[in-house]
Amino acid sequence: MRAFILFLLSCVSVLGADGDIQVYTTATTITKTASVVQEVYTRDGQTNLVRRTDTEAGVVRFRIHQFYHAGTAVGQYVAVPQGSSFTTEAGTPYRMSLECDASRNPQSLIIGTKDVLMLDRFTCTNGVFSPVQSSLIHTNLVRELQRAMEVWRKHSKQQ
Repeated sequence: MRAFILFLLSCVSVLGADGDIQVYTTATTITKTASVVQEVYTRDGQTNLVRRTDTEAGVVRFRIHQFYHAGTAVGQYVAVPQGSSFTTEAGTPYRMSLECDASRNPQSLIIGTKDVLMLDRFTCTNGVFSPVQSSLIHTNLVRELQRAMEVWRKHSKQQ
């Protein structure tokens, strides 16, 4: 029990910190009608999303979202007018989960550990992913830790 309490106390600084999300945008004109916009999102100084949108005559030709956690590329979501694809990077210690609505439109994406602990989350509106605030991720982490404590307590009482 003592070790578990020490673990929880060591998480307090992480749970209380609300990392800033910053966006760096670069726009490049390719021709009179074609352009590329790249947005790099960072959380606590580390890249966690790179979004590239290619347009021609005001119409999106394709959009690529590259997702990162702790400096590691985790996967990408690519959308073109004809459809979309979702891929994950091989060999990472993370997993990615894509949540879609009944019409198969993306709603959110979660990066987590292999044992399902959520580390990062992105919402999706009209095919555009954006990172959620750190406080929302930490709130979910607290809930997961509370559930783990309940399971541990029940298991301890049975022994």
